[in-house]
Formats: sequence, C-alpha cells, structure tokens
Amino acid sequence: MAFLPFTCPHCRVKNIALQITSGTAVNAWAQSVNLVCPRCKLPSGATVRPRSVSQRNGFQTLLKSNADVLQNGWHIVDFWPKPPAPKVPDLLPKDVARIYLQAERNLDIEGNEEAAGTMYRKALDVGLRKVDPATTGPLAARTKKLAAAGKLTADIADWSDHIRVLGNGAVHEEDAISRDELMDLRNFADMVLQYLFTLPAMVKKRRGEEVDWLDAP
Repeated sequence: MAFLPFTCPHCRVKNIALQITSGTAVNAWAQSVNLVCPRCKLPSGATVRPRSVSQRNGFQTLLKSNADVLQNGWHIVDFWPKPPAPKVPDLLPKDVARIYLQAERNLDIEGNEEAAGTMYRKALDVGLRKVDPATTGPLAARTKKLAAAGKLTADIADWSDHIRVLGNGAVHEEDAISRDELMDLRNFADMVLQYLFTLPAMVKKRRGEEVDWLDAP
C-alpha cells in the first residue's frame, strides 16, 4: 500500500506515513486520495499532482506499490481536514496565555510531550496562584480547594484525581509522559482556566465591568 508522509490532523504526529486506501482522478492532472493514519486509525484526504507529464499516467500503478508518493514525483496541493491551529482559552491573564501558547506549540511536535506537559502544568500553576495566592501544594489538591470554595465544579475536582501529572512528583519522574496523558492534561488545563478566567470575564464584559486581569502586565 502506497503512503503519503504528512502530519496527521487528528493525533498530530508529524511526518507519519498516512496509508493511501484509494485514489480517484479529479482531472487530467490531479488525484484525490483517501488516507488513514496507522497510529490513530482516523481518516483524512489530500489532492496530489505529478511534477512532470511522464508521471501523470502511472498513479494507479503507484498506489499498488509500497511507495512514498512524494518521493515518486508527486506533491500535495491540498489536504483536509486542516491540522488545528494552537488553541488558547480566551480572556486569560497575559502571562497565563503566553505559557499556555508555548504548550500548544510543543503539542504538535512528536517527542516534545514532556515540554508541552510541563507548560500546561505551569499555566495551571500560575493561573491557580492568581486566584488563590496563599495555597501551595500539588495542583490536584489546590484544584479541589477551589472547587470547595465554589470557584470550580465538583466534577473538575473529581477529574483531577485521574490526571497523573498533576502531582508534584510526576514532573520529576523518569518515565516520559504519554500522548494520552498529555491530552488529558491539556483538556483539564483548558477546562480549569476557562472556569477561572474565560467565563468570569465574559460575564464581566456582559455587565460592562472591567476585566482587571486583562490589563495586568
């Protein structure tokens, strides 16, 4: 089965050999190909074109081989779905948003799971300290304290028990953080920061009130 090396838009592994399951001519030059990721098994698609006239008619034969189509004279002209852009919760304090963006930029780089995880934890840590400066200790315990005070939901507090890397000791463990653990941490950080900053800011703006943390340096 021929393959197309590209970033999977679902699991975000870069330069992975996406398997071509079928190909259909779009016109005299372009071919539309259906792809499946060997890692996450989710589908995607692309439009490819040959780099020369001599390669235009050999595409179906190429599909039956175990070949890299990009190394055999074809190039990508379109790909879908588009890999997602970095996603940072709205209306965060500037320093929390800056740290979270660093995590998002590392998220898409295979092998940078620990770097991304560290920055998601740091964004959480800085955000929690802004809301409750006096509380110290593991992030999970601090999250539960905020839930008890009504600033987070009980479900988020319960969720924190299942995020291994929220414990202070987890940062110093030798075992690398897995992609699944990283995505759990990312989803948790996103939810906590939205509850602490995004939603309150939206309410303040609706009331015509100042969102003081947006103007802080």
